[in-house]
Amino acid sequence: MKDIPAMKPMGSFMKMWQYSSEEKRDLRVDFIRGFVMLILIVVHIDIFSLYNFIAWERIGAVTGAEGFVMLSGAILGLLSRKRIYDEGALGTTISKQFGRAFLLYRTSLVVILSIALLNIFIDASAAMTFKAYSGKVYNLYPDFALFSQYQDRIIAKFVMLRYGPHQFQILGLYVVLLMFSPFILWLLAKKQVLTVLTISWLIYLANSGFPVRPTGAQFEYAFPILSWQVLFVHGLVIGFYRNEIWNFFHSKKGAIAFSIIMVIYLALLFFTYNNPMSGKLPDYMRLHVIDPETFKSIYHQYFRKNTLGLGRLLNDFAILFVSYALLSYFWKPINKVFGWFFIPIGQASLYVFILHVYACVLIANIVWFQQGDIWINTLAHSLVFVLMWLMVKYKVAYNIIPR
Repeated sequence: MKDIPAMKPMGSFMKMWQYSSEEKRDLRVDFIRGFVMLILIVVHIDIFSLYNFIAWERIGAVTGAEGFVMLSGAILGLLSRKRIYDEGALGTTISKQFGRAFLLYRTSLVVILSIALLNIFIDASAAMTFKAYSGKVYNLYPDFALFSQYQDRIIAKFVMLRYGPHQFQILGLYVVLLMFSPFILWLLAKKQVLTVLTISWLIYLANSGFPVRPTGAQFEYAFPILSWQVLFVHGLVIGFYRNEIWNFFHSKKGAIAFSIIMVIYLALLFFTYNNPMSGKLPDYMRLHVIDPETFKSIYHQYFRKNTLGLGRLLNDFAILFVSYALLSYFWKPINKVFGWFFIPIGQASLYVFILHVYACVLIANIVWFQQGDIWINTLAHSLVFVLMWLMVKYKVAYNIIPR
């Protein structure tokens, strides 16, 4: 009779599943960024598909935009710390950030202009206009018939990013944030993290009470820089101090702190599922515990996206820590099923973000995808995902399009 092998304790299985990559990049962050890009694509390609059951604030009162900004800061913090402390290259790091900011600024101008040129051949109104919830349509580009009369004004506004696709506006925010990142990195290198966070919060709170748009750029209507900087700055700090934060959460105090974060996340998830404003989502996908008028009042006061309410901020940070912990402890099974897609997309997220603007225009011009059929629309979103993944896999135009 053969010996029956002893069963492995549950803890050993957990260790077998944990993240243990020796790569320089943190693949967990890449994975999350890839997922964020999926949400952005679904929301920006304005057709209703099965993917909307995930994308329309189904994992909390958050959107892909917040994830894009916060994770961009986190990756910058991660990479910069290695350069500053391991390589002693603070000056080089700062120089690289200015260089990248100017690269993305030039890219923004190219995309804005290319969409206008594309409109000569096909209808690019999906990118050149914005339809508000009220139904009102806003033109995001000038009347080019008046170019000869107002060319100086149009060119000036173009250079100042006051035109452009609404799907692309957040890149303007990122450009400005990158311009200020060297100063933040210098303070972090001097161990002035409290100074950085204090300044960030003072600016955020001041703009909440007395909102202003210092750049005058179009993106500030959706992403006011003085409010949204708080996400980027905190993402940068989290990335810069990733190891210290990780060690803290493995202490007794950290375990208590994470338990509180988990409770907060679940409470906010419960709140989100009571949302009566979830568009075309079926009624059975909503909870009906919170009165609709009460929900709307709380949501508009604390969870608005453009002003980045405190409740939304709290939800952003909670979901970041929870998702990172989930990937850390269950990495191997999750990575085996989904990593092949999300990691490459996350590692080339800027490349995908740029290309998805043209995908929005393309899908809007295919009549078959404008019939309101959820299954056909799901096919449309899926085709865009596959196309993006294939372009990343085969590095199409990698020497031209920033990543």
